[in-house]
Amino acid sequence: MKKGSKELQKIKGMSETLSKRLMKAGYDTFDKIAAAGDAGLKKIGGLDQLTRKSIIDQAASLAKEKRKKARRLKNLKAAAATVRGQVEGLAQTVKDRLGDRLTEKGMEKIEKQLLKMTAALEKAKGKLESRVKPAAKGLAKAKKRLAGMADEATEPTEVIKGLKKARRALKKIYRG
Repeated sequence: MKKGSKELQKIKGMSETLSKRLMKAGYDTFDKIAAAGDAGLKKIGGLDQLTRKSIIDQAASLAKEKRKKARRLKNLKAAAATVRGQVEGLAQTVKDRLGDRLTEKGMEKIEKQLLKMTAALEKAKGKLESRVKPAAKGLAKAKKRLAGMADEATEPTEVIKGLKKARRALKKIYRG
């Protein structure tokens, strides 16, 4: 109950007491408050018409903002999954295309970079929610870098260099 109470207090003029009364009446989210409208909030004592209108307008705005943030986060998670798929696909592509030219040491270096890339991606996924803008930019850069590399890499050193650059884009997400 405490978390929802704090959440509702994002509405200007919302005291802890009022937020608890709203929650007790079943209005524990911004969506529910906005959907209740003036008629629903009339049942809550101590609210004049101007205050009810202000609360409803703010709740609608905050609910819209929350849905937008959830959509953005969903898109970022999908982009992270795409990058992960590219990394896995790149590993197979490198083995297929460069297998005959790869030494054991060269393959170990590429595998090491692939593991580092996977670790960087996991760290970045942990920061998607708190660093939305840098996450979008970093994932887009990594995605672009990996896409080009799968088609154009002809030498093991190019693959290693490309993986390092893609990883650098991801580091900007979690290092800030």
